[in-house]
Amino acid sequence: MAASVRNKLLTFQPINVVASIHTTSFKQSNLMAFFDDPKNFGAQEVKSGRSWTLDELRIKSNVDLQKLWFVLLKERNMLFTMEHNCREDCRLFPSPERIDKVQDSMRRIEEIVHERNDAFWQLEIGEKAPNPRAVKTLDPDDPLATVREAMEAVTQVKDGATLKFKYLMKEKEMRMQNRKVKLHEREAAMLLKRFPNLDKEALQAKYPDVNIDKLKFNKKTRGSHEFNTV
Repeated sequence: MAASVRNKLLTFQPINVVASIHTTSFKQSNLMAFFDDPKNFGAQEVKSGRSWTLDELRIKSNVDLQKLWFVLLKERNMLFTMEHNCREDCRLFPSPERIDKVQDSMRRIEEIVHERNDAFWQLEIGEKAPNPRAVKTLDPDDPLATVREAMEAVTQVKDGATLKFKYLMKEKEMRMQNRKVKLHEREAAMLLKRFPNLDKEALQAKYPDVNIDKLKFNKKTRGSHEFNTV
């Protein structure tokens, strides 16, 4: 009886947590591991599961969390590779939410590790654990944030194409704004030319982006009537 129990214990194999993790990456031992399953090439949608929750990760051991971390890291690298290839071929990346799911799972693993590290520090040292790394972002309400934090502003730009696109969009917005101001100047000049006794304050309120006091000395506002003055 004891010998049979001993043999069963020797032949027992624990369940590998990695084997129970479903990923969309294709299992290969070469560079094809960085690409998706060939059956997903050209697909409009790729089915994938949800991200890992905090409750599911809290019941796992540190070893299982480490294994899961590397599985998610491999999955993320594969998705980034496929996204880059689709962008180079001017194609839409199928199911881009997969990247968000992987990143959410990795962020939650970091949160669980910090919880356990904080508990260890409070138990052994009596202090809180150091704060984990924080991703610093630019203040959207600060107009000089790009000047004060130049390095962060550069790192937010993904590539040269994105930077060029933002520059062209800003140039287009400025051109449209200038066109709008010139249109308002022509309308205000036409009103001043036709109605010389027009209330200047009301006209300024209607066109706040036009300098009415400067515009009334423009020759375009002078009509052939007796109210024109220099």
